[in-house]
Amino acid sequence: MISGTAFWVAWWIFVFLVVFNFLPAAIAYAQRHPRRHMLAALNVVSLFSFALWLVLMAWAVGGRRDDSRVAMFLGKRQNQLMLGVSIGLMVVFSFGTTLYSLDLI
Repeated sequence: MISGTAFWVAWWIFVFLVVFNFLPAAIAYAQRHPRRHMLAALNVVSLFSFALWLVLMAWAVGGRRDDSRVAMFLGKRQNQLMLGVSIGLMVVFSFGTTLYSLDLI
């Protein structure tokens, strides 16, 4: 059984990590980023990929609002699908390598 103090320490660590994870979305909403809804949606996926979290943080705090790289993927429906598949593959790969390194698979 976990002691009371250990439980509360674990609880506050969990709360800190959740707040820290959603920091890019909070920054995007605070700065009224034009793609803040997409940033928030992708931020949920970043729970499984620190690399994606770094990209989202850079995108959220970036001063440019007309980023041509992002517009390239968001302009057409086919490109949006490709972006989603790319992010999904990145998350699955990073999650798989984590499980493999922990000898869980």
